[in-house]
Amino acid sequence: MKMNNIKAQIISEIDRRIEDLQQHRYDEIIVTGNQYDELNQALAKVIGVPLMKELSSLKEYVIDIK
Repeated sequence: MKMNNIKAQIISEIDRRIEDLQQHRYDEIIVTGNQYDELNQALAKVIGVPLMKELSSLKEYVIDIK
């Protein structure tokens, strides 16, 4: 497999993961009565934005690889 194909696959996967995060960015936290489940939902929301930024930065790095 050529380097360009590998880069394209990596970039595509990064884009897919960013899109997944964006789709759930504004999801409401569902009250389940399980404090751990609700905490996980809250943490996912808090971590989502910085993770999108990191994935975007990683994508730029991969694009710049010669």
